[in-house]
Amino acid sequence: MEVESRRATAGGSDGDGAEITRLCRTLLPLAAAGKHAEAASTYRWVSRASTGAAHRYGDHALRLEFCALTGNEHTGFDLLSLLDGVGEHADADERLEFFAAAALLTGRLTETGYGEIRFVLPGPFDGLSLRLLHRRMRAAAFAEAEELDHRDTTTSFTDHAERKMAAKPVTDFVPLLPSALARVPILPPPDLTAEELVVRAEIHNHRCEPEEARACLAAIDDVPDELAPRLAELRAIFFQGEDTEERLRRAATGFRRQEDETRFLLNQCWLGLWLVFDDQAETGVALTTVAAARLRAGTDDHAAAWGEHWLAHVLSGQGRTPEAYEALGRGAERARAAGDPLLLGTLLCLEASLRNGDGEDPWPTLRLAREATDAFIVGNVGEKAVEAVEQARIAYERAGSLEELDDFVEHLLSTLPAKGPERLRGHLRQLRAVSLIGTGRFSDAVDDAYVSLGIAESRGKDTAEHWYVLVTALHGAGRYDEVLDVAPHTIDLLAGLPDWVYRCRWMYADAYRTLGESSRAFNEYSVLAEILEESGDTGHSYISVSMAAAEQLDLLGYGANAADFYARAADAALAIGGGYVAATCRNAATLSRLRSGDLDAALDALDAAETAVHAVDSEAASAREHLLAQHDHVAAHVLSAAGRIREAARRALRAAEAFHRIGEPDSARDVDLLLEQILLGET
Repeated sequence: MEVESRRATAGGSDGDGAEITRLCRTLLPLAAAGKHAEAASTYRWVSRASTGAAHRYGDHALRLEFCALTGNEHTGFDLLSLLDGVGEHADADERLEFFAAAALLTGRLTETGYGEIRFVLPGPFDGLSLRLLHRRMRAAAFAEAEELDHRDTTTSFTDHAERKMAAKPVTDFVPLLPSALARVPILPPPDLTAEELVVRAEIHNHRCEPEEARACLAAIDDVPDELAPRLAELRAIFFQGEDTEERLRRAATGFRRQEDETRFLLNQCWLGLWLVFDDQAETGVALTTVAAARLRAGTDDHAAAWGEHWLAHVLSGQGRTPEAYEALGRGAERARAAGDPLLLGTLLCLEASLRNGDGEDPWPTLRLAREATDAFIVGNVGEKAVEAVEQARIAYERAGSLEELDDFVEHLLSTLPAKGPERLRGHLRQLRAVSLIGTGRFSDAVDDAYVSLGIAESRGKDTAEHWYVLVTALHGAGRYDEVLDVAPHTIDLLAGLPDWVYRCRWMYADAYRTLGESSRAFNEYSVLAEILEESGDTGHSYISVSMAAAEQLDLLGYGANAADFYARAADAALAIGGGYVAATCRNAATLSRLRSGDLDAALDALDAAETAVHAVDSEAASAREHLLAQHDHVAAHVLSAAGRIREAARRALRAAEAFHRIGEPDSARDVDLLLEQILLGET
């Protein structure tokens, strides 16, 4: 069953969605007026209130438009998942609004360098680049507008759609969460020459910045003949497909024609790697091995080191790790001679990764990872520095040295230059947040979790783990309202990670419970219980969640339904040998039946509970005595309601004595009060 939310809104009942629509319409005006905090708070509220309301396309369009015009294009991207059903939506005006807003958003994403990202969603738009999706959305919006204009013999809808899709940002950025940062631009500076763009793409390639490299390549139209091989090679690397090998060979031919032996040999290294992973291992290994050897024999330390790097990749992929280590050692010597910290760090980090993967001694591995980290900090290469720190973390964990890991993180945070790589700073704060959570210091972890998420998200590097850590910190710190803001997106990201998503769903439901929103809490608990049951996990988690769902139903006055959930929990507990828990659930189910007003069902439930209680014989004496006292307390309630006053009084007296005897004075007082009411005829 599903219970309707009873959440109050500023305007009273929100049954028809009027309050959500009203607030959605205030989003852009608030942002345009500079009231960013109020706009962000309103956006979070309407997003929360709209959860599960896929049919409200008019409201979703207003949220899309807000994201598109306030620097939150990538947050709005998630709303594009609703495209799958908008074409069948009955309201033509809402279809127009949503298509126009989607066109505005995809247009902004394309303008800011993300036009080649693929849209992944089952349906007619799956696999389209955002650039092409933008065109489709414009066409769909105009088609809806023209149909409405034809109906009303006007051009107003087409004019409206055109204005919507041509709208300009109302502000640079509205932070929707604490510590949120504006997206770091990936587009190259304007007016660069083709050669400058190619050089820039090559630099981004070495720095492991693929989006920035693709943005440079997308900005290049025609190039002089002398640049054509370099451009062909870069496009083969960053736009991989069926013609990748052909493009790489075309680039090689160009380098040969130009008599650029170094570029030719580096190209052959990369081509060999591609062939290995394209199921042409023998040819690929031979190609890279020969090319790397020729580079090794030359005087260009930089090129020789890169040759060893690609050779190590190829060899390790074939399980020839000892040879890969030798290649990386040679490469590191040449990188040091070249004085290139980025290249040196790349070689050291790859070796650390291979040694971690092979289960080698963690301490030498750790030294490699730490030296790589230092090199990347010197080179200010954030993405690669994060990779090196991750290898250090793995090595510390393999060595069982978590305290040393914490010291390593703190040292880096305290010594990282002010203008050092922010991506690394964010990752270090993420690691510190995880450590703080592990020691129960949730409140201290919250700021780190927010900051690390903000930095990662501003670079498009936020992961499910970032969001999960934030939800965990907020929940542990008792900041339940904020849990409700971030948990739904986190749950979506955690698809495929069952343990994490179950835990996140539980925290989401628990936040609603703690805030007194029993109807929403029940809905979330029941969804989780259903997911667990369908996955075959009817153990401890399922039992706890079912009991929590039952408690919320009791609070909402649905006693019969609560009893059903308690009964399911009891059956599941009994199936795994949890007789004590099963008996506790049977006692609770009995009270729920009584609260529902069905006395006969309550008496039947009491008999079932008594059987369950007396079947428990494996617990400690004090635990069994508590269970018996609990059952007597329940029986006193039911028997009193049935008019069996003498029996009720006897059971209440026995329960009170037991609770006093086992040192539970609060429970004893509750039973004493019940006994008094029974004797006075007030039950």
